[in-house]
Amino acid sequence: MKRTMGSWVLAALMASAVALALPQQDEGPILRPHKPVAKPAAPAATLLVLCDLACNWKLDGKAQGVIAAGDSAKVKVELGQHVLSASTEDGLDKTRQVSEVKGAGQTAVTLDLAPVRDARLKAEREAEREAEQKALREQSDKALAKAQQEARDKAASESRERERAAETGAAGVWADPATGLMWGPRQNAISVDWNSARSYCASLSLGGYSDWRLPTINELASIYDLNMDTGHQHIKGGIQIAGAVWGYQAGNAYSGLASYFNFHDGGRYSERLETTTRATEYTLCVRSAGN
Repeated sequence: MKRTMGSWVLAALMASAVALALPQQDEGPILRPHKPVAKPAAPAATLLVLCDLACNWKLDGKAQGVIAAGDSAKVKVELGQHVLSASTEDGLDKTRQVSEVKGAGQTAVTLDLAPVRDARLKAEREAEREAEQKALREQSDKALAKAQQEARDKAASESRERERAAETGAAGVWADPATGLMWGPRQNAISVDWNSARSYCASLSLGGYSDWRLPTINELASIYDLNMDTGHQHIKGGIQIAGAVWGYQAGNAYSGLASYFNFHDGGRYSERLETTTRATEYTLCVRSAGN
């Protein structure tokens, strides 16, 4: 079948139109805008937070306010882990915990501060007991050390006293630990009048000392002891006296009286000075052992 020129031209034009139309159809889907796919809404989740003591609490580091003791608070959260922390109103007790919200709905979390507080108070009481026990031990150690030191001091003092007693005994004198007075001579055979007794003591040199004097009546009375008996004379210190002993009493020189002490009966007596030139008694001299 023969085609005319016109038919050939027409066929060529139609082929060109088809060729031009095909690329435009391929690019069509690229040029058309795509609508975004809507994400499904996240499920609603809530934390129910309870606190056994009045507390200040935080969620993921952000302050959430105060929960009264035994009360609770609700807060919306996303799924996943959350850090909750709480502290008592005085700030002495704190707690922290991690809670994981796995699904929609309500997740309850309890912030327990009472056990933390109880543990702290227990530790404080134990620390106080330990401090008290330590103080008692230190006090006991000090008392023991003091007693030991006192015992050592006493032993040293007694040793010195024995040494001094040995020395004074050898020298014919005796030191009375009760009064601190030193007496001599321990064996006295000197029997003189009152004035001579005063002069004798003032000039006495005994035991390496020369500050002797006539004792007062009260000083003589201090060595009277009924439990001691040396030939019917009740006198301490191993002193040997055969009779009464002259003593000094304030006002003797002005009253015209001379005083003496009787170690047989513990009596205090006086005589007129003018008669003492004829009456004689024994003489003991005294000095302060501390000098």
